[in-house]
Amino acid sequence: MEKLLIQENILQVIKEKIPNRTVLVNLLVDLLNIEKEAVYRRIRGEVPFSFAEIALIAKAFDISLDAIISNTLSSKSRPFQLKMINYFDPQEIDYAMMQEYNDILVDALDDPTSELVDCTSIFPLQLLQGCHYLERLQLLKNIYESGQTNAIKKFDEVFFNERMGELSNECSRLTRRIKNAYYIFDPLIFQYWINDIIYFKNIDLLNEEEVRLLKKDLERLIFNLEQAATLGVDKETGSNLHFYIASINFNVNMCTVKLNEYHISLIKAFVFNHFTSLDIESFELVKQRTNSMFRSSTLISVSGERQRKIYFDRQREIINVL
Repeated sequence: MEKLLIQENILQVIKEKIPNRTVLVNLLVDLLNIEKEAVYRRIRGEVPFSFAEIALIAKAFDISLDAIISNTLSSKSRPFQLKMINYFDPQEIDYAMMQEYNDILVDALDDPTSELVDCTSIFPLQLLQGCHYLERLQLLKNIYESGQTNAIKKFDEVFFNERMGELSNECSRLTRRIKNAYYIFDPLIFQYWINDIIYFKNIDLLNEEEVRLLKKDLERLIFNLEQAATLGVDKETGSNLHFYIASINFNVNMCTVKLNEYHISLIKAFVFNHFTSLDIESFELVKQRTNSMFRSSTLISVSGERQRKIYFDRQREIINVL
């Protein structure tokens, strides 16, 4: 029983690490120096990994053997992996992680029931189309919160490099093609932008002209969101959009994505990054939490015309302090 549990756990963990099956198989072929069919038999559970193979996999994939052996997949402890992508100074592993998620999104383009539910106090990049200064402000905040004092940059030094920018833009385009998207915004989501801008200006990471440009982007974002909320549809992709405003502030930002056979749950961290799981039980647990947020939130898209006008008028007042 214990050996079987270890096999189940190692399979679960490596699938969490590398959800793309083709990529995973090729990596294991090279790592274990065995034929593809032998790898497929192990992935299907027909043949167990040897302990030597498990040790190799654990080292190559940075997996804790203690976590595997102690059965971390109990009903009270679900598997999440921190996807820590460096967007400012990316290495090949960062590009690979971005490409991996984009590949999952591409595979799901034909799924008419695909769904995203995002409870957030930070606007995701797919909603910041055309707001390049706001994208850079998020990158600045990500760098500032990294804790590396020698890495702190001024706003005019902060850009996505070309390759990471292309991958990030592709991720945004693909995410917008998910057929049904539900966004529940923290009631202070725009106020958080203002707080960040004022703080970074006070410590001289932003100048007056950059604050002016960021305010223009905030005005553009409000206009874009109001138009999208009125239509309830992404004009470019035809996907359905549903916007809600929460009545209470979020203790944690969380997201679920259902695409074909994928059940992805995300706990957001460090501005751009996530604790990620493909475990179905984790998905259901996070889904239960996001569903509860709907009950205490106000719909502002399509039918919520009065609430929509009140909300966006209020956000315009908030950004006028800049």
